[in-house]
Amino acid sequence: MISTKTDSELGPELMTLRGMQWIYGIKGDPYALLLRAESDDPHELGRRARDHGALMWSTAESWVTARYSTAAAVLNDPRFGVGYPKPANGAAEAAAWQVPAMHDILPLDDVYLAADREVYRRLREVTVAAVGTDFAARIAERRETEPDRLGTAFDLMTDFAHPLAAGALAGVLGMADASRLAALCAATAPALDATVCPPRLATARELITAARGLRSLLAGPAPEDVAADGFAARMLLAVVGVHLAANLTTRTVSALLDRPDVWAAVREDPDLSAAAVRETVRHTPPVRLQKLFAHEDAELAGTLVPAGAEVTVLVEAAQRDPDAFTDPDRFDLSRTDAPEPLVFTDDLYTGVLEPFAVPVATAAVTAVATRCPGLRRAEPELRRLRAPVTGGVLFLPVTTVG
Repeated sequence: MISTKTDSELGPELMTLRGMQWIYGIKGDPYALLLRAESDDPHELGRRARDHGALMWSTAESWVTARYSTAAAVLNDPRFGVGYPKPANGAAEAAAWQVPAMHDILPLDDVYLAADREVYRRLREVTVAAVGTDFAARIAERRETEPDRLGTAFDLMTDFAHPLAAGALAGVLGMADASRLAALCAATAPALDATVCPPRLATARELITAARGLRSLLAGPAPEDVAADGFAARMLLAVVGVHLAANLTTRTVSALLDRPDVWAAVREDPDLSAAAVRETVRHTPPVRLQKLFAHEDAELAGTLVPAGAEVTVLVEAAQRDPDAFTDPDRFDLSRTDAPEPLVFTDDLYTGVLEPFAVPVATAAVTAVATRCPGLRRAEPELRRLRAPVTGGVLFLPVTTVG
């Protein structure tokens, strides 16, 4: 269940864990500071985490890796999964004085963010079948893919990227009206970040309410039904996929606007939009870290990680590991021999979302490059608070010139 707690129960738990995250970062632990998700430079914190070696123990009670080779090993090892370990029969309850775990405060089982790898493998197949082979072409036909209809000044996230992603999902689901879906998807945008960082009570309550609304709107079968995979895939796409696609779109355009020469190349050849999205997935990924749990004792980078232990992969930092990528901090559309980015792992929830999110973002960036070649920032982008996983963009005001 997402949560059945009252505000008087949920609020203090969220505040307690948030307070502990601040305490964890007092001595400069880079992962603890990433969890704070405040003003610290995440790239500098990633470099500091890499300096600790292949695997570091964080005061935030997690094993952490920011090295590409170790990160890839963890993400592809079936002994590690996002589903949190269930206590064995007869296991002692946590003492009242112990700091509660995030997955105990706000469990996200009902939105399928804590499933087994085998489940995610099936859900990816469901998503691939649902979007179909002509998905990119269908997106391009949608009116939401015409940013110039918005006039000379608009917000790239709220007026374009998010409505486009929600409309694309509505099309996949066969919904004639995407407005209710879009509103609920917007309210569940903090879901991924809530897996590691406690939201404010009002945000948590909005997330819980919206998740329930999506379950009702999507009206899936009972969990034991053989068709339940279809419902689970729809929920994941609605709760996480729409925001991931919109965030990837906005981050890609933002990266291009910061680099006039690259932006000029994409305007000249909009087919480069796919390369721009691909490089954004590596350089500024829409999922910056991935928390997993060891489901059995496992040796990792020469260290024994016991069953039940938490292991966090700093995806963004690992994708800027100079041992794996040449000039890793450079946004380079011509990378051809680099290793695969770590964001989308087939048997994790990100793998379920890739067949939807990447085509949506690519179509959106292509449309912007084609129809708004004079796009400029009107103001700096504003990012969501307490968003260590997504670094989610809230607003990116833009104008068009010429």
